[in-house]
Amino acid sequence: MSSQASAEPSQSSSTASHLSRPEEGLWLVKEKDGIFQIGPCDDRKDRLCGWLVGMDYTEAEPEKDVWGRSECGLQIISDMKPVDNGRWDGHILDPHTGRTYDARLWVAKSGHLKLLGYLGIPMFGQTQTWSRYHGASIGQKCRMKHG
Repeated sequence: MSSQASAEPSQSSSTASHLSRPEEGLWLVKEKDGIFQIGPCDDRKDRLCGWLVGMDYTEAEPEKDVWGRSECGLQIISDMKPVDNGRWDGHILDPHTGRTYDARLWVAKSGHLKLLGYLGIPMFGQTQTWSRYHGASIGQKCRMKHG
């Protein structure tokens, strides 16, 4: 993955009335302090990518990554390709260290998105559970609106 931030997903992809894959859409992270837009990658429509589009922060500007770029709109999940059983394998960026890890994602029977980040062997990775986001609109600079 390059160290360049990807632009936010296009407005047309984020407001599409029909999502072609269950993984696509807005997802709220477990800690409820971030929202990701999952959708086709800009350069490979057969792959999934994920951008940080909502953040809960109190400062004037969103948090910055290790290279000093705003995390707002930053592509964190990249190059997810379908492998089997509704699972996708690709990569995930830790914006605080700049390290890229292998990743797997899928939608569980519960409807939650599961994201496994790992180094080498999935068995030793860590899985996060995200829920579909249906909350308030997201404000400027990815600021999550409360209430």
